Amino acid sequence: MLSILTPRSTNSTASNSNSTTTTTTTKPTSPTATPVADAATAQAKIAFLNQALETLHDVFPSGEVDEFRRLLKTTPDESRLYVVTEMLLKRYKDAGCRARAGPLEPWERFRSDEYRAAVKKALCKEFRGLPKSTIQAVMAENNDAYAPSRTTLAGIAAKSWRVSFSNLFRRAPRAPPAAVSGCRELDDELHALAHPARDAQAADDAALAQTLNEAEAAAAGALVECECCYGDFAWENIAACTAGHFFCHACLTRAVQEGVYGQGRAEVRCLSATAAPACVAAVAPAVLAAALPADVKAALEERAACDSLERSGLRFVRCPFCGYAEVDEPRPLRPRPAAVLAAALALLLAAAIAPRAIAALVAVTAPLLLLYRAHIHQRIVATAHTLTLRRRGTRFRCAAPACLRASCLTCLKPFAPFHICFEAETDGARLAAEKAMADAVKRTCPRCNTSFIKSSGCNKLTCPCGYVMCYICRADVREVGYAHFCQHFRQVPGRPCAECRRCDLYVVEDETEKVRRAGVRGEEAYWTRVGGRPGAAAVARAGVVGVGVGVGIEGWGSGVERGVEWVLEKTVAACFV
Repeated sequence: MLSILTPRSTNSTASNSNSTTTTTTTKPTSPTATPVADAATAQAKIAFLNQALETLHDVFPSGEVDEFRRLLKTTPDESRLYVVTEMLLKRYKDAGCRARAGPLEPWERFRSDEYRAAVKKALCKEFRGLPKSTIQAVMAENNDAYAPSRTTLAGIAAKSWRVSFSNLFRRAPRAPPAAVSGCRELDDELHALAHPARDAQAADDAALAQTLNEAEAAAAGALVECECCYGDFAWENIAACTAGHFFCHACLTRAVQEGVYGQGRAEVRCLSATAAPACVAAVAPAVLAAALPADVKAALEERAACDSLERSGLRFVRCPFCGYAEVDEPRPLRPRPAAVLAAALALLLAAAIAPRAIAALVAVTAPLLLLYRAHIHQRIVATAHTLTLRRRGTRFRCAAPACLRASCLTCLKPFAPFHICFEAETDGARLAAEKAMADAVKRTCPRCNTSFIKSSGCNKLTCPCGYVMCYICRADVREVGYAHFCQHFRQVPGRPCAECRRCDLYVVEDETEKVRRAGVRGEEAYWTRVGGRPGAAAVARAGVVGVGVGVGIEGWGSGVERGVEWVLEKTVAACFV
């Protein structure tokens, strides 16, 4: 029996007791829609994993990146980052990890399947004499990154007899292949790896072109003499000042390097040694741009920019890792209405209760305020600025494209999560004080600049270079020898001689007070250089409290100074918002 059913949809069904036939009609789809969507999904997943890896590396700077990647791979997609963070918090609290320094390297990030396949294909093609298992193991060790995997495989191939035998008839690869792999990420990496080879080739070509150019100029009698080193050069290697004196590019480069790195100046004057009178004309910026190498030109521009910033008189925030600077414009402080009202009421109440005492106080303090008004205003402004910076935060992000590093405005160190300034190992004030105390007792040879400290023996010191000096007065005693010291007999050794004022050969000076004062001066100089002391908690944590404080008049004065700073800071914080 055959039954025919009228379909209600696009599907038609014919059935009997033995078979059933089904016909389905669907709309045609684009063959490229699904691969494009899959690629976009894969890229989004890789981006999310890399972002999560960055977060974990910032929160756990002492953790292992391999462990982070393994946990992120094996954890389900739902709440992946939170689950991994909870697991690492327990593990970090119990055992901790080996210390890790530096930011996350590019090769440590997650890679796409396309990149891994392209890397495997490229390495298998380049190292045909090595087993595929070796290549896969090396790739696993290096997170499937091409550059470190290729370096490791090259070392293995150098020891393999199979590769050595095959290299008898085929030149071993010395540089990364320049062929296009089909993967954009790997192609970019290959292009970056070949950059040194391209630079070396360009430098060789430029040197060859310069040699040929000078040979042609010499044959034509067109060489120009440098007025600095008196050498003969082609016209393309000659620069000139605005007055028309000629000198070669090499002399100009050395002069700029000495001015920028040695003397710290950005002005470039004429180098002519034959000009009479001496020429002080400047070298045009266009000439400098054409003659100087890229790194020297960048250093000169940075030095010129720093000089302009210093002459402007403005307050700047600088990156400690490069020459980038920003104008420091903190939010101005505004008086608190409640604080102003409370101060006015307190003054009126005090005047009503004890008018004579208030009048006497005003009569005494008014002349002092008028006499030291500039100093008081300066201290208040500095305290307000310090308070504003503290409220703003200490993290500074450099905006220079070549840097982009985060630093701490207080300690000038790289900024990291849970950053603590003035830690025991990196305490600048402690190191400055210790250096000043060491400098107070050390002696330096003026011939070879070798520093040393006398531990025992007489005061006639002999340097390894042959220079002989007196430890007390630092005089050169190579010619007079021991005649420089006192030759008179004293019944009580150590007492000053009553017959002459020469140095004592065996006297041991008590340098305790000298060392203490040097430590105090070094610490104060450090805080002056960095722009103020940190809070009391940071100083106590750094271990610098007590270097000269509370001992003698200088220590008492330093304590009073800190007390005044603390009172000013609390007063400004209470009266301004």
